[in-house]
Amino acid sequence: MTETRTEVTAAPVRKEIKADFRDLVASEWLKLWSLRSTAWTLLLSALAIFVFNCYSAYGDYANLEKFSADARADFSKYAMFDAFTTASCVALMLSLGAIGANIVISEYNTGLIRSTFVAVPARGAVMAAKLVVVTAVSSAYALVVVGGSFFVTQAILDGKDVGLSITDPGVPERLLASVLMAPLTALVAMAIGVLVKHSIGTLTTFVLSFMLLPLALSERLYATAVLGHMTPYRAWLRIADIEFGNQPYPWTTSGGWTVYAVWAVVAMIVSVLVVKRRDH
Repeated sequence: MTETRTEVTAAPVRKEIKADFRDLVASEWLKLWSLRSTAWTLLLSALAIFVFNCYSAYGDYANLEKFSADARADFSKYAMFDAFTTASCVALMLSLGAIGANIVISEYNTGLIRSTFVAVPARGAVMAAKLVVVTAVSSAYALVVVGGSFFVTQAILDGKDVGLSITDPGVPERLLASVLMAPLTALVAMAIGVLVKHSIGTLTTFVLSFMLLPLALSERLYATAVLGHMTPYRAWLRIADIEFGNQPYPWTTSGGWTVYAVWAVVAMIVSVLVVKRRDH
């Protein structure tokens, strides 16, 4: 009797490939810069911000002799305003809001978000990578435009010996608040994009809630003043100390920093949790 021996070949075991977080960050970095609007938005908004600030500084430089004696004696508040004007802050919020929203809604519009989550089921990690990239890019951008604006505008004012040093009282706080407004704006716009998922709806919601609402709320009524103090733009104004002495309902700079922190944390939590729970 011949014994038949059958060899059983074990089937190869397929190992699930888990994406390293650094790979996710690199992927999101490429996605962001693959959007042609990213570079153009950053470039044009930076140019606009420099123009706004330099124009304001040159205006004060040219008209310094027309200022009152008291204003010339205490020119620091004007020089600090020229370093980063309210128009520049609005331009920064608009440009970074567009970028923060676009990194999310561009994938929703093309349907790429589904492919992304199929390739990387860890949705929270994907959104965390997006948050890291958006924060890094917006912070670097703000350092350049805010820091550059400060040194250029104060160099203009130094022509009449009224420029500020970066170590002068109030300057570091104002510059830091202006820099941090960039990543904060991008994070909030990204969270709105995750909730709304549509281009026009996202941008409309962002502009109305983040930009126009703080401008519309009156400081003369207690209720609207308190609501205004809960918005990042008003927090920036408080930290920057713009016309603070003329406000009927004053609040502290620590309150302004708290508003920054709360909005940032809530935006990050919303971006991660909504994506993890929602079916895409």
